[in-house]
Amino acid sequence: MLQLGAGFIGCIIMEALAARGVTLTVVEMGDRMVPRMMTPTAGAMIKQWVEGKGVAVHCNTAITAVAQKDGALAVKLGTGGELTADLVICAAGVRPNIEFLAGSGISMERGIRVDNAMRTSVADIYAAGDVTEALGFHTGKPELNAIQPNAVDQARIAAHNMAGGAAVSGGSLAINVLDTLGLISTSFGQWQGVPKEQGGAGVELVDPARNGYLSLQFKDDVLIGATSIGWTEHVGALRGLVQTQAPLGPWKERLLADPTQFMAAYLATAQKAA
Repeated sequence: MLQLGAGFIGCIIMEALAARGVTLTVVEMGDRMVPRMMTPTAGAMIKQWVEGKGVAVHCNTAITAVAQKDGALAVKLGTGGELTADLVICAAGVRPNIEFLAGSGISMERGIRVDNAMRTSVADIYAAGDVTEALGFHTGKPELNAIQPNAVDQARIAAHNMAGGAAVSGGSLAINVLDTLGLISTSFGQWQGVPKEQGGAGVELVDPARNGYLSLQFKDDVLIGATSIGWTEHVGALRGLVQTQAPLGPWKERLLADPTQFMAAYLATAQKAA
């Protein structure tokens, strides 16, 4: 079996297939697995883990054609090679189904544009969830961020306001937790970091012996993003640090020296604001 896509949804499908003993090859156009969630180092670690579980993974590879050949499917790759499969699964991402709103007057780009109260551009019409381009937590600009925690928060705010309330969203925030064949990974906020000239700084900790990885990204003395692999204890503190935007003060330098101290940093700086 061949699967196109090794993003978040692709990894969930891959897990289900591997659990059934399927011989599986995964093709990913990006340079690493889960490229919209993981740093290059982290994505490479997940690829190594998955291959160790018996799944073949081809990154930097596109599928250019699929055709019937000798009772099977011949899959041509952009790299010039060809693979044979009984079944091809497309898990190359999703996009909002908003075509039915054409001509409605509702403002749309890649998704339905909403403000921080989940209001659309048409009076008394609200939208929430994966179809929306809501204001980003860090950027304050419309972002398509199709993940479950944001959808739940947006639905709560929309319902509250439709009932006459005045709830406001703090902004769409990247929150990802993924189990890939037993390897737990997470990413929060601006995990890619920002340039040094914008106040950016970061630290990476790689522990191959325990399949462990931590990346913390700062802007000035605020944690704006984090990525982890193999960390499950207190990992919610990373989200807390990002979401509260608590000034770290001297804790920034401590975390740059030892990123594993993130829980202590959370208790010292962000817990009261959470």
